[in-house]
Amino acid sequence: MKRIIVGIVSHGHYDYIVNNLALKSIVEIPEVTVVIKDNIKDSKLKSYAEESGFEYVTTPKILGFGDNNNYIFHFAKKNLLANDNDWFIILNPDVEITLYEFKKLITELNTTTDTFLAPNLYKDNDYIEPENSIRYFATCFDLLNPLRLKPINRPYKKELLENKAIVDWASGAFLCITFKMFGTVDGFDSKYFMYYEDVDLCYRLKKVGTYLKFLKRVKAVHKGEYKNRSVFSKHFRWYLSSLFKFLSSKK
Repeated sequence: MKRIIVGIVSHGHYDYIVNNLALKSIVEIPEVTVVIKDNIKDSKLKSYAEESGFEYVTTPKILGFGDNNNYIFHFAKKNLLANDNDWFIILNPDVEITLYEFKKLITELNTTTDTFLAPNLYKDNDYIEPENSIRYFATCFDLLNPLRLKPINRPYKKELLENKAIVDWASGAFLCITFKMFGTVDGFDSKYFMYYEDVDLCYRLKKVGTYLKFLKRVKAVHKGEYKNRSVFSKHFRWYLSSLFKFLSSKK
């Protein structure tokens, strides 16, 4: 049976992690290990992680989203002896998946021949309001979309997609990838501190023939904060910077 390493990066997300009660049940599954990468060395989170049976790791310096997940990847390879066929789950601290849905995910991961998958994210616990977490790659022409009151990153219509449909990219809030494929492209690109590292990862994997597939039947809830939405915020500036980095890398 394949092992599953769930990587969660916390940057002051103690409350999200403590209130995610399903995680304490998920970590009890024999083949699952939950790794918490604490970006700010929160002593309360350290104690909670150790009490809950999670692996807890830190680094001397604060890292961006991509580098934090790369650190978890290398930690799992070296310290947890994860092999190429094991699964690396990139999970935001503000994403919640029930034990029932996670067991469905395990079944998918143990039976599929695919190597890169994205579960179906929703905004509510009743799975009524879907999140636009599956999108097309942006082009330079899409920069004009806001003038037409459309998003730069055009979302797929999830209701029209079949289970396991091939898609361009999915939110890094919840991605499942084998250790082999993540290592093949050297993980996330460090030039992205925040935003678009997930888009870039999907793009580089597609270039080497690894296509992302949409796990429509596995559901989770993303309680995202969407800090990049305000044009006056530093998050929006980071978002634009990362967008132009990605568009220039496609040339």
